[in-house]
Amino acid sequence: MWEKTRDDIVSAGGVVHMGEEVTTFSWEGDRVLSATAKDRSGSLRTLTADEFIVSMPLRECVLAFDPPLPEAVVCAATKLEYRDFITVALMVKAVKLFPDNWIYVHDPAVKLGRIQNFNNWSSELVPVEGATCLGLEYFCFEGDEFWNLSEEALLELGKKEIVQIGIAQAADIFDGCVVRMPKAYPIYGEDYHANVETIRSRLSQFRNFQVVGRNGMHKYNNMDHSMLTALIAARRINGGSLDPWKVNTDAEYHEAGEG
Repeated sequence: MWEKTRDDIVSAGGVVHMGEEVTTFSWEGDRVLSATAKDRSGSLRTLTADEFIVSMPLRECVLAFDPPLPEAVVCAATKLEYRDFITVALMVKAVKLFPDNWIYVHDPAVKLGRIQNFNNWSSELVPVEGATCLGLEYFCFEGDEFWNLSEEALLELGKKEIVQIGIAQAADIFDGCVVRMPKAYPIYGEDYHANVETIRSRLSQFRNFQVVGRNGMHKYNNMDHSMLTALIAARRINGGSLDPWKVNTDAEYHEAGEG
């Protein structure tokens, strides 16, 4: 989906820069003036703009402002925390392993927390005929012992545990890869709501700067809610009046089931 989005932007005359990290937001008064980005080689370049929509982690966003935002806002940002995870994607020579898009694993004998069945999201995600791609998710913190395991060790662990819980047979697993995803989940710590509100209140004073998405707003939204915040932010540039912060995190949470 995002490759298609990129292609649509480019075909409409837009420009997409990949592999760059925003390091600085320059501002004056009630407007953000520019963003400075660093590419993989360490080279910096500064981009000016009339409007900014930002989905980078809220903590890093606040700390990137130059000159710095008020001390209380910076302090609130430093207190925001994140949970990270690793996906071990395994290719299995079998189909219809289970009917769900994902299942949670509660077996204390394994480290595995959740399994995605990418075939059940879309057949285009798994173009190999007669095969299934399973995404085994492990929750951890960036830099901890589990995060630092080698790709080979993680693949072996994934294969062992998927067989152990009876989802697949070892002989059917023929390929795999590892994806580390930092800041996958904003942590709802004891004072997170007050800290986010302190930040939100200050950022709202900028006339041309909006934060969106799960990381950008430090809200544990589903993907559809996260995308909706970005759509609303874009519409606000064209005169829309809805507030992205009012997108309800719990609006229709399809994992809740029926009770």
